[in-house]
Amino acid sequence: MSERGRKVGFVGRASMVIVSATLLLTASFLGILATINREIAGVQSRIPWYLLIAGLAFVTTIVLLEDYGATGREIIVTSTVVGILGFIVGSLSVEGVIFTIRFPEDVFVSRLVLYFLAAGLIGTGVAYWALRHWREFTGKEPQRL
Repeated sequence: MSERGRKVGFVGRASMVIVSATLLLTASFLGILATINREIAGVQSRIPWYLLIAGLAFVTTIVLLEDYGATGREIIVTSTVVGILGFIVGSLSVEGVIFTIRFPEDVFVSRLVLYFLAAGLIGTGVAYWALRHWREFTGKEPQRL
């Protein structure tokens, strides 16, 4: 593959990750708003689905890190953190989407979604940077994911 083809492929993959992560974070912020406003009726019936999301994130992380060659300790600690984050972000995102469907005037008329979208984009950038450079702060050799 040519250098140009690799760059185009990277830009495409990076764009998909940026858009997906930003939308997920934006929905999560709306989920926090729904929780603060106590507009999360019926959440008890959705908890098993949120646990399923956490389980999928946990197992997927284990498989990916095994393939990456991480140590057993790194795998279980990272997978546990990712599973917990999967539960939190997954549940908040779904609650945010439900809140948006139920109360679109609270989200769109006030332009609140633009603030959350900007915050989601900034959060995505910080997370991307942290994933690419965390080893610089731990003293470990940088490795490509």
